Amino acid sequence: MTQDSTLDALSTQEHKYEIITNINRRKILVINDVVDVDRNPELGFEDFDAIFINVINGLNDYNMLALRLASPLLSEKCRFKPCFVTQRLMGWLGGAEIIIDGYAASPTDRAMAQKIDEIYASMRRLNFLLGTEPVVTHAEEMFRLVRYAISRGRFTFSSEPVRGLSSGYMALYNYTMWYTGQERIAALEREFFHSEMLRLGYIRRGRFMDKIHECPHCGSSHLFFFESCPKCSSSDIRQQSVIHHFRCANVSPEATYEWDGELRCPKCQQRLRHIGVDYDKPSAIYTCNQCEESFMYPDMRVLCSSCQRTLATDDLVPRDVIEYELTPDGIHAFANNEVNHTISQAGFYGYTSTRNFMDYVRQFSTSAVNSGEILVVVRFYVFDPLADEMAGVDVRPPVVQAMRRFFNYKSSMWGNNYYFMSRIREGEIARIQGQMEYELTAELNDYKSHHPGFVFDHIETYVYYPNMEPNQFIARLEEHHRG
Repeated sequence: MTQDSTLDALSTQEHKYEIITNINRRKILVINDVVDVDRNPELGFEDFDAIFINVINGLNDYNMLALRLASPLLSEKCRFKPCFVTQRLMGWLGGAEIIIDGYAASPTDRAMAQKIDEIYASMRRLNFLLGTEPVVTHAEEMFRLVRYAISRGRFTFSSEPVRGLSSGYMALYNYTMWYTGQERIAALEREFFHSEMLRLGYIRRGRFMDKIHECPHCGSSHLFFFESCPKCSSSDIRQQSVIHHFRCANVSPEATYEWDGELRCPKCQQRLRHIGVDYDKPSAIYTCNQCEESFMYPDMRVLCSSCQRTLATDDLVPRDVIEYELTPDGIHAFANNEVNHTISQAGFYGYTSTRNFMDYVRQFSTSAVNSGEILVVVRFYVFDPLADEMAGVDVRPPVVQAMRRFFNYKSSMWGNNYYFMSRIREGEIARIQGQMEYELTAELNDYKSHHPGFVFDHIETYVYYPNMEPNQFIARLEEHHRG
């Protein structure tokens, strides 16, 4: 590279970001273009106190990427630091607005400078530990989420995230952790997390907020309700009033009274009076346009928008939405990042330690809510020469980073053994097992094609039923591991 091209590259990099000092002597990292802050060797954690996103692009996904790579919740170098966005993006961030501290016209805005100092003052009062180790497991991602909420003075949250509700429910749950199709796993993880925090006295139950109903198969609360014919189940039904004629006591649908633009009783052939009314409409009746069946009360059919299953209303599972409040002990534990040593991580999906992976099997075997469910574990042998080379750079092995998109599986690396676990219903064993083996193998093949020397092999798939002895099942995994 020539000297001129080197200078051009530096100039381009400097244009993407700059660090300025505001009126209160705080250093502000100004992001003018998409910058991967964590992977930029020129930027250190101690180099700036706050972030200002000054990216404006016609493609909003580009603006969102800039925010994500400098997020106080997701970035290691930016973690928990005050984050502001140019006011020109006001109204464009959607759910991502939950992780910013405000909008400003410029990084030197006085109101922004005051807010930054207020956030740091609040952290000092809480003895909040700002510089923490990088997140490794899925549980630690959850812990960081709650730590972030505490750093911003948010001490209450609910037990369920519900799309479309912007207040009363913990929006951070929606934005950072779970995705469409993962509702059931999300509900299981939240339930485990809340029970652990209640056990330790880190939270207490607050007010009852709502009662929702969930799909028993996937846990989604996003349901469509259809009135349908009890004979043929079609929702192509029409409703009409029933007329009671006082004179002859005839009761029949209104359509049977319609005659030449007026109402005439089909039984006694008398016209119905509108003055001195001699009839009433005591009820309504439904008629199916497909089979012509008439009925007083239609059946209610439910369609789950997530798993596309059709259900009866009696099949739905009720769930109370409770607001929880962090206790002083809980605030202290999260502020000082002591939760890693006190809260079990066994109930979380995503990447975890081998011990927590095995503990989940034991927990599953004793749970009272596992009716009709099993565990499927897929094991691979992997060898990655990059693992030793990058040990000082990334906390997770490189192949684990590459497999992070499989957040719906619980996974663990034990030596050269890579385990993936899924919790499924018994009737879906063949489909889910085949899907797991196919998509995991495809992703590992893709990783192999980009990383010379990487080797993997699908060793075995294990199926665990709740009536099996958990320690014997775990012993099978350990025997294979030793072998």
